[in-house]
Amino acid sequence: MITCLNFLAVLDDNFFKDKIYETAEKLDGTAEIIWFRFKDYTNIQNKLINIRKTVKKSILTLSSDYILAEKYGFDGVHLNKNNIKYYNNIKRETKLITGYSSHSINEIDNINADYYTLSPIFHTQKDYEVTPLGIIDYNKTKKVFALGGINIENLDKIKDHFYGFAGIRIVQDIIKLHNL
Repeated sequence: MITCLNFLAVLDDNFFKDKIYETAEKLDGTAEIIWFRFKDYTNIQNKLINIRKTVKKSILTLSSDYILAEKYGFDGVHLNKNNIKYYNNIKRETKLITGYSSHSINEIDNINADYYTLSPIFHTQKDYEVTPLGIIDYNKTKKVFALGGINIENLDKIKDHFYGFAGIRIVQDIIKLHNL
């Protein structure tokens, strides 16, 4: 049941393409956090302006670039191992919340962030080999969102083990399930 877990929607610019704003609008208020993820900086200013105008209720975070996140009025930035070094600058210079993409409990225990994604929990299609972590019991003192291979069928398996769930493909299942 989705209502017993918190939802972090991952809106990947490459995956959703021209449907990204429509999808963000449908999820606004349903997802606790909407993480806007992009790799291509082409026309990024317009995309950041439009996604910020679209998301009004959910917390909106941006991948990696805390300077752009602050400039365009995002609520936070989602970091990874390549840019966690900016954490102290972010906390000192901005009011942004921070998320972190972790791949082990050790990372969560040793890295400061306001929330974490932990992946991959289940098998997920990638261009490279990944080994699923499986269900992990984690003390709920930190906000840890299960990510990787999450779908409607396996939500019950993770509900007692994580703060919430996250994903790209589950976004489509949630939109269908809730007729959004």
